[in-house]
Amino acid sequence: MRRTDTGASPLISVIIPCHQAAQVLALQLEALSTQREAPSFEIVVVDNRSTDSLAAVVDAFRGTLLAAGAESVRLIAAPEEAGASYARNVGAAAARSSRLLFCDADDCVSAWWLSDASALFDQASVFSGSALPVLDDDFPSDVAAVRHRIEPRGRVTPELRPQARTAIPIIMGGNFGIERDLFYSLGGFDQSLPFAGEDNDLAARVREAGLPILDSPAMRIAYRTRTDTAAAGRIARRAASTHVLLCVRYDRIASSPFVGRGRLLSSTVRLGAAAVAMCLRPRRRDLSGLTIRAQGVLGFWLGTLRHRVLGRVPERRLGVGLHERPEPPLSPGPPA
Repeated sequence: MRRTDTGASPLISVIIPCHQAAQVLALQLEALSTQREAPSFEIVVVDNRSTDSLAAVVDAFRGTLLAAGAESVRLIAAPEEAGASYARNVGAAAARSSRLLFCDADDCVSAWWLSDASALFDQASVFSGSALPVLDDDFPSDVAAVRHRIEPRGRVTPELRPQARTAIPIIMGGNFGIERDLFYSLGGFDQSLPFAGEDNDLAARVREAGLPILDSPAMRIAYRTRTDTAAAGRIARRAASTHVLLCVRYDRIASSPFVGRGRLLSSTVRLGAAAVAMCLRPRRRDLSGLTIRAQGVLGFWLGTLRHRVLGRVPERRLGVGLHERPEPPLSPGPPA
């Protein structure tokens, strides 16, 4: 008899926000279906305004995931707003477990990812794992090849360590766990930051609540990075601008290693010097790297003007999607 969604409360809810992710999600679902010593878990895929074949991908892997021990595999619609903040909140609202574990559709988790997460939840109420960047063009198309790159020969002990104190702390939105009650008490993700910095904003609120920012060398993922210069530049510019916004919001400008105490001016001068040096040494040109670096510096200047000089700091929109009833699943479980 074919195993169906049990409806039972799992130990961990895995939440995957998706927008136009059909081409990459299959690899992540395969990785989740080949976990070692996994606790009971469920998969909550959140469809945020996709128009591709996302539902078909989830349907194709549902049976495999259920056979691998998943209590349920659900595809939840999140059409009201765009962005990862809202989609993750909708996923958290739909989760059946008291332990929420987030990953992204275009990455690939290690074989011990769920087992490591379970061990880390026994040590803390919020934490990040580790991410090893892999260029998009070099990202393997099968799970075994990805894991060969990111997994050491021996299993890494799932232990937590305090993160070095920075102006804005870091939580990896695509690789972190948090207790549901804590997530709700913090207000969930902030939809005023739908496309960048929402995870670090959550980290800042964790620190304001008096909790340590912890991460682990275990609970590993392969993190897909962009090879397209224009796309990577846009990401760098957006991240830089959002960093300034968070520094203004949490009064951390002076301690920022990027924009505090004249550092942005110094970075701009160094960027110009790098451009001159590249012109003088044509054989050592890295136009792509210089362009991405320039976009980051531009983002810091734009953020400084917009958020610090003009004082344009958006009002918080905490928990959008977190308290509303999620849309019914887009695709039901298979019959017995």
